[in-house]
Amino acid sequence: MKADKKEKILEAAIKVFSGKGYDQATMDEIAMEANVSKGLLFFYYENKENLIIESALKSVPIEVMNAIDNTAYLDGNGILYDLGIKFLYYYKPSDIRNLFLYTVSNKNKYPALKDKLKDLCFTSFDNVFSRVERMADMKLSLAKKRSFFGSLLCYLIWWDENDQSIEEYTTELVEGFLAY
Repeated sequence: MKADKKEKILEAAIKVFSGKGYDQATMDEIAMEANVSKGLLFFYYENKENLIIESALKSVPIEVMNAIDNTAYLDGNGILYDLGIKFLYYYKPSDIRNLFLYTVSNKNKYPALKDKLKDLCFTSFDNVFSRVERMADMKLSLAKKRSFFGSLLCYLIWWDENDQSIEEYTTELVEGFLAY
């Protein structure tokens, strides 16, 4: 029961923060969305910053990167395709997608978020690409590796403007990526 209430508050916070941003959202609005007392918010999260950090961390695709790390692949293209598909589907819910964009734009305000985003960009993605390089027996430039991630971010940022499905986009992105 206790975990359910905490999760309900977190889901409400994600919804409110994704719509209003971290600064504009209030604890009263989150309590109302969660249908709990404001005191209960503070019982579970102590302050707004703790709720922001926990909500924001839900917007970082840690599970996606863990799934990629723990899956066997036949080749580098398979890794990249799976990464693209899992990453983009993770952000299919608009609340998580919007929250991620708020999180990125507020990274300097919250050191815990900055560290997690830095880990995603510089460690998790680099680990995936190291694996791709080994499987493809080639070295990819840093710019090429970052371009893959950047392309995924462009799809995410312009979600409603994309003419291609996630599968079409990812297939096109991966196609020829490892060829020079």
